[in-house]
Amino acid sequence: MSDRRVGLYNRSNDRYADDMNSDIGRWERSPREFDANWSHQYPELQYGRVPKTRTSPVITRTRVARHGSQPNPQRPSSSGENVLLPYRHLPPPRRAESYSHPTPLEEFRSSRRWPPHGYRPGDALGPRDAGDLICAGASTFKGYWDEIPNAPQGYDRFYAVMDSEHASRTDRAPFQQNAYRDISLNMTGAADSAFPWISLEQPCMAYAFGKSAGTTTLNYWVSKSGSSNPPTKFAGTAKPRKLKLLQILDRLEQLEKGLEEEDPDELYRYLYSTLIEDPERFDNPHYGMEQQIADLITVLTHPCWIDFTSPKNQVVAKFFDSPDQHKKQDFFHQLLLSVELYLRIHSSDHTDKAKRKLLLQLPPTIAWDLAVAQRWLENMSITKSRTSHNQSTFSFDLKSKNRQKEALRMFAEILKWPNMDEIDYVLDEKDKKEKPLEDRSADAMSWFSGIILPGKTLPWLIMNSLVDCDRDTGEALKYLTHMHPSAGFQYRANTYWSSQCIVGKVLGAARGVTQIAGWIGPCIYTPDLKRTECVRIRQQEPLDPRLYQQDVDTMDIRTNPLGPKEASYPIDDYEVPMPDTDDVTDLIRMEKLSFVPTKDQPTSSRQGPGAPLVFDAAIYFACGGESWPMKLRYDVDFVNAFPCHQGPHVLFYDFAYRAIKIDDGLVDIHDWGRQSGRTSRPSSARGSPSSKKSMALTTTTQELAHMQVKKVLAIEALGVSDNEVFARAWCAHHGHSAIIANVKETCMACAIREAYAACISVVIFTEGGKQTEKDEGVYG
Repeated sequence: MSDRRVGLYNRSNDRYADDMNSDIGRWERSPREFDANWSHQYPELQYGRVPKTRTSPVITRTRVARHGSQPNPQRPSSSGENVLLPYRHLPPPRRAESYSHPTPLEEFRSSRRWPPHGYRPGDALGPRDAGDLICAGASTFKGYWDEIPNAPQGYDRFYAVMDSEHASRTDRAPFQQNAYRDISLNMTGAADSAFPWISLEQPCMAYAFGKSAGTTTLNYWVSKSGSSNPPTKFAGTAKPRKLKLLQILDRLEQLEKGLEEEDPDELYRYLYSTLIEDPERFDNPHYGMEQQIADLITVLTHPCWIDFTSPKNQVVAKFFDSPDQHKKQDFFHQLLLSVELYLRIHSSDHTDKAKRKLLLQLPPTIAWDLAVAQRWLENMSITKSRTSHNQSTFSFDLKSKNRQKEALRMFAEILKWPNMDEIDYVLDEKDKKEKPLEDRSADAMSWFSGIILPGKTLPWLIMNSLVDCDRDTGEALKYLTHMHPSAGFQYRANTYWSSQCIVGKVLGAARGVTQIAGWIGPCIYTPDLKRTECVRIRQQEPLDPRLYQQDVDTMDIRTNPLGPKEASYPIDDYEVPMPDTDDVTDLIRMEKLSFVPTKDQPTSSRQGPGAPLVFDAAIYFACGGESWPMKLRYDVDFVNAFPCHQGPHVLFYDFAYRAIKIDDGLVDIHDWGRQSGRTSRPSSARGSPSSKKSMALTTTTQELAHMQVKKVLAIEALGVSDNEVFARAWCAHHGHSAIIANVKETCMACAIREAYAACISVVIFTEGGKQTEKDEGVYG
């Protein structure tokens, strides 16, 4: 983005109020919002060319010299031997337009031989021919970074996309049910928009889950290196007028029909006589909508309100369903002000452009207040009635309850829940003696009401609701919480794991395992745990280098399939890497899932009696009469590779890699970090926002992540699922995140280039298991 956004909120409410009083029509959308690369996917959102993002001088790993440009060139192969690929003598070039002969691109794709029809080693391609032969259908990646509005220098957000992504060519898992979409919230456009930079939660949770179980996406991986929300100090002193709970509920019921926009006098009268004070009621009354918006924001910035940006406050039902009347009234008071603000921002008088501009500039706490208001208006309805004694009573209608019930049922079925009969019986709600679904816990109320904030809470709300509906789980599983995400549990003969837990990330590749709504299962049984037991896993930060602005900014140039831009492209600078699909081992098998309690356990006084223990996890593999233990020590990520189109594609020689089969010495590699070029990582790399800021400002060229990936380890884990599980476990043991590339969807060259784009030094090639494997889902 060439221009820097000018924040409306300057950490001073007075200054903010003055700016808010300006004409709302001057607010403009972010230039990033509708990138040209995405416009073909959403034709209704095309807005013309978008200025290119900031660029920095390109810093490559080494000075590139094209081998084909040198006298008597010898192209280094992935094995380190200077041997050219097999070459068959070709006849002189024929007309590409000839009907009796395929084009060079068609011939190359059918024969998988390089050079293609009509070319010889030593030839050079012109830019047009090179683009057709080398780039056609290949995955190409682009990175972006944005400054966080109204934040100090050094607070940035990162994103990554593929130039030609569309519904059939994506690395994201689809949402199996509409209810699962609530994990993300786009407040500046359609609910199903696919732009990661306009979601409220960052990183965007719509990109959290890759197509294969236990994986994430390139965008989510890149976004994790960005800054979290910066701390904002509010100086707001304006307080709302005091209201009784019945007054609040009465107004919330009225607002379900919308604001009285046709009567601005009444709109002004209610707001400033009942809810808040007009600071200029005698000199310049605030009849303007933008003035009222500014005043509501000023009141909502008072520190007395609930801060929904804090994860501990994001299970909303514990406030509106609280037995504490004071806490409940405070919530509804805050909700009423938020709904008043939300409806004014979305007034019909305001253009979409103005709304987008404002929403992108709001302080995080206000943005999350609006999220609560939006989810409330979408999912909850209030009904007012009178008793025989002429007293007003209010009841709540859960508008989305049936949808939530079906989503929970699908969640249980896909995870092959061991007690499905009980779940079906409870969800039918035909037994009047059973407690209503929503009254079983705060998590169940949040789930069945649909009042779910975007972010990482949804997986825990749906799993805890499932547990609440199964009385056989007892008290053992009541400690599952998003505040301890590296967790899972054993229930009967299955284990289930959070997608944020390294055990789940590794076992996601196993036979019969699926991923849905942030949970992975059913996974292998372990004798080290009780029949029903909740556990937390000790996992260390991964050793991968953290990405910086320059790494993201140069992604498309660093990973161009052609290599550096030149006037001509020598044939000898490229090869066609291919995994060996014939000689595939079938000997590796998971032997045991092991858990050992750590010596240092949390004190029971802080966690409560029966709280889960913390374990070190490991997987034992059997191969050729030997046992190979792999400790799941590091919380690494597995990034699902983008599918390419009509591969295989060629690979430029500067993308160095080492190919190794899963059973050919992988267990003996203990220093791949050093071999790949990784330098020691500062311990605070993923620490507090302040440490991220200081590191971002002091980063040197040698510390850049893409400078630390000089070679990629290409692990061929084809064949049975256990081969991929072993490769993932090796990564977790040594601290390497990896690209997971299914050779049925992408080629070796594109996956290796994606590793360089993500600054990841390992690629695992897989087939997703063998068709002959039985999808049993239960091990033991």
